[in-house]
Amino acid sequence: MSAVGGLYVHIPYCRKRCIYCDFYSAGAIQADWHRLTDSLLTELKVRIGERPAIIETIYIGGGTPSLLPSQEFERLITGLYKCAGGDGIKEFTIEVNPEDVTADSVAMWKSNGVNRVSVGIQSFDDHLLRIAGRLHDSVTSRRALKLLKSVFDNVSGDLIFGLPGQSVESFGSDVREMLDMGVPHLSAYSLMYEERTALTKLRDTGRLNEADETDSVEMFRILCCLTQSYGLKRYELSNYALPGYESCHNSLYWSGKPYIGLGPSAHSYDGIRTRCWNDADIRKYFQVYGYGEPSADLKTELTTCEILTDEELREEQIMTRLRTAEGLNCQDYRTRWGEKAIKELESKAVRHIESGNLYRRGDMLSLTERGVMISDEVIVDLF
Repeated sequence: MSAVGGLYVHIPYCRKRCIYCDFYSAGAIQADWHRLTDSLLTELKVRIGERPAIIETIYIGGGTPSLLPSQEFERLITGLYKCAGGDGIKEFTIEVNPEDVTADSVAMWKSNGVNRVSVGIQSFDDHLLRIAGRLHDSVTSRRALKLLKSVFDNVSGDLIFGLPGQSVESFGSDVREMLDMGVPHLSAYSLMYEERTALTKLRDTGRLNEADETDSVEMFRILCCLTQSYGLKRYELSNYALPGYESCHNSLYWSGKPYIGLGPSAHSYDGIRTRCWNDADIRKYFQVYGYGEPSADLKTELTTCEILTDEELREEQIMTRLRTAEGLNCQDYRTRWGEKAIKELESKAVRHIESGNLYRRGDMLSLTERGVMISDEVIVDLF
């Protein structure tokens, strides 16, 4: 059977870095858009043999993909379709910021095959948006969502909970407003204090305080209740969707399917046991792919690969499957890793089942809503 997978393209430029973001990006004022397009297409041509036999999803992320000028966007998509094939694409997602959503940009994305848009709202509270370093305000968010919904059936909105100064009531209002605007997919992320981010530095120097853990738990409870009342189901730790609107591309990651990543910092996986990633360095990326097909030595300088061991693959299967609401299929785990491995896993799971963090239904082992809030702890305990 031909391998089915996805294509990820990283656009490494932002107008301004959000204080919580640890994704790789450079300042948009430095952007060389023409060279970036050339480099991305050259990388795909060089690596075309690595791609899955059938590409079903394209995801353009960043950074801020909605900054990509229309001429370069059209040139990029034409090249991607030429190399990867466009006929079999079921889902084509682009991440956008509200301030970049205009009638012209929406029409351009639509005409180039985009059929799903993920928009970074984060909050409808202008004070919280300023704290987070976002450039848009609530008025811009509402206008962007209304415009996107008028053109695209499949629109996903992002929210964050646990922001400094965010109240339970404020977050509940954000969720209600997002759902009232008719988005069929919602991604809601608990704020993470990642190393080397401005957010973490502010916390560590005492200039802001983390949200109260009790409040964050209550925000998650409200999130679950409200999404359920609007007909959305949680299908992954941070993602909720109406039936049929689950993200096909992101589901590749959680199900162990192959995907190829283009651009600085982008990761790839062959679906078997090889993972590769490009250095998070736009200058080095241009040196390798910005001047035509590179030598093997140059590619090696940019890209790191690792061969996952059986132990790493087992742990990854536990981690990725338990991220989903469906959970880990214990029979599949037994078939792949043997009787000893499943007995060890089931033995470790007993404590969490008894404490209400996991539940077992037939062959499926899943996190409960309580378990979701401490998912990292539960998952690591099963390794």
